[in-house]
Amino acid sequence: MTSESPSHFDRDGALRSWFLGPRAENAELFERLVTEALRDHVFWRRNHHPEDGFTIREHDKRTAGYEEAVATLTQELLGLLSRLKRDIPFFSGRYKGHMVYQQTIASQIGYFAAMLYNPNNVASEASPVTTRLELEVAAQLARMIGYEPGRAWGHLTSGGTVANFEALWIARNIHYLALAAHGAADALGLDLEVERPEGGSAPLAGLGLWELLNATNGAALDLWDTLWRSAPAADVRRALDDHSLSALGYQDYGLRLARHFGDPLSPAVVLVSSTVHYSWAKIARALGIGANQLRYVPVDRHFRMDPDALWDALVEMHARRTPVLGCVSVCGTTEESAVDRLDQLLEVRRRAEQELGMGFHLHSDACYGGYAAALSWRADGTRRPASEIQADLDLDWPDDAWCAAIAALGSADSVSIDPHKLGYVPYPAGAFLLEDRRARDLVAVDPPYLVPPRTALEGDGEERFIGRFILEGSKPGAAAAAVWLSHKVLPLDERGYGWLVGRTMRGARQLHAALSEANMAPFRMVVLPAPDINLVCCVMHHPMLTSLESINRLNEGIYAELSPGGNGDEPDYYISRTRFQSPMYDGAVAPLLAELGHADMNAWRANGAEGLVVLRFTVMDPFLGAPPPAPDHISGFIAALHRAAEAALQQAVP
Repeated sequence: MTSESPSHFDRDGALRSWFLGPRAENAELFERLVTEALRDHVFWRRNHHPEDGFTIREHDKRTAGYEEAVATLTQELLGLLSRLKRDIPFFSGRYKGHMVYQQTIASQIGYFAAMLYNPNNVASEASPVTTRLELEVAAQLARMIGYEPGRAWGHLTSGGTVANFEALWIARNIHYLALAAHGAADALGLDLEVERPEGGSAPLAGLGLWELLNATNGAALDLWDTLWRSAPAADVRRALDDHSLSALGYQDYGLRLARHFGDPLSPAVVLVSSTVHYSWAKIARALGIGANQLRYVPVDRHFRMDPDALWDALVEMHARRTPVLGCVSVCGTTEESAVDRLDQLLEVRRRAEQELGMGFHLHSDACYGGYAAALSWRADGTRRPASEIQADLDLDWPDDAWCAAIAALGSADSVSIDPHKLGYVPYPAGAFLLEDRRARDLVAVDPPYLVPPRTALEGDGEERFIGRFILEGSKPGAAAAAVWLSHKVLPLDERGYGWLVGRTMRGARQLHAALSEANMAPFRMVVLPAPDINLVCCVMHHPMLTSLESINRLNEGIYAELSPGGNGDEPDYYISRTRFQSPMYDGAVAPLLAELGHADMNAWRANGAEGLVVLRFTVMDPFLGAPPPAPDHISGFIAALHRAAEAALQQAVP
């Protein structure tokens, strides 16, 4: 399949083989593959040292204890199956709630097959096969976003929160790396130089605290390499431990800085998009940086980080002598699927380096939108322009700016991607990617019982001990097998994931257009701008509602009607909702409030936690908008939305 060109490969036909199907249409295929995986595993067990004989004999299976245990297992399984049927029908075209859909058959079979072996991907001695699969998967994702093979590195995580944690963990260590090297070099009697953000180099010993904390990532990592080459490894390690935040902790480190430099600087901040995921506040707390050190950069009306606002924030931090530890951009926001113009944000950083002498880590949180990068690749490994993608999908999307933002992922210092979102694989499967693999050494820890023999570290041996570079220890090798097999069946280009994500975009755009044109009288629907990927949002209004509070009650009521555990039993359709609050959404909410007849931004800001309730529809179904005989779920969804609004209105009217 992967050798076919798109012009000769029936992608629509293939799409129908990729999933079990909303009516389990591919049940026979799925059952055959599960049986194949199980039988193959059984064959492996029966042929592993057959001279060992049998532990469980046939007459054991006829004992009362055996039969009673089997009866209990069977009975409890039936009870579990009964309970599971009350779960959420993510597979259905009626589900438009959160970022979940069916998983690809390939990923489910890959997970099932590897799960039988139960590999632990902390080190190759516990997972000789799936550790290699994980590294292959990371390399595939790195190529998809444009990282240079051989220079980049990555691995799988339990999800985006852990991947983002590692990004800020490494960003923090890079931020303080030149400072640690300054102390270590002094202790070792070394004369080292470091490259300045604005160009040129300077003696490390002559730099002040501000300059040391503003080394660029590349300059700091070059300094790291030089330090290790300049003295015996054991001496360098001891010197770094005596001068690094990782070893000393914030309290001791802060005291040392105050004694040596007079502590003239404010605590470092992390600049984040106002639309950033809520987990970033948790991460800042867990790392000891502090949630108060997150500075939210305003977004524009399309919910993308405003490059001018980022520049203004950097100028303000420079004037206050406040270091910037890192900046977090978003590729596919959780609420709106907005894609920040990362290419423009990178230009802002280059300007900050040259004009302000400020260097900092730039991370792209592409947990949701990362797989959309597959749209930008041809089967031959070359980039596709926007016009080619538009013609392929029969859409007026994407534009050149979107493609430039996606291509810019290859210049971010780190990227997080969740295969268990737009990769359509089972939980748990996140991914963390580094543009410069050297940065992983800043968080490396070597437990003695897992470090491979020195001879095994030659070549790619150290790669097979992933655990030394990551936060998590034990993690399922089955997840790596799931992603790996799905990538094999759905290539990360126009033939596979590009086509799959593109089809969801087509459905999202059709839904957006239908909502914009729908006659919902006497209700009025305010639809947010067309999405950058495949989330559609709106706010419902009614002439009887005269306050923002009553509008919010209406939309909360609609959500209750169309969500599990809401006002009915099982809703006809499933949706989700979010809440835009001040000041994070000030730049985007003004036109929405104007359309709702509440244009007073001062009143909005004073509204505080009340915010604006927004209905949110996630379109991960690639069959939405398909012609008959497929069901017309767009019309059905709009009708259900209208009925829900009528039911919710009574509670909304004061």
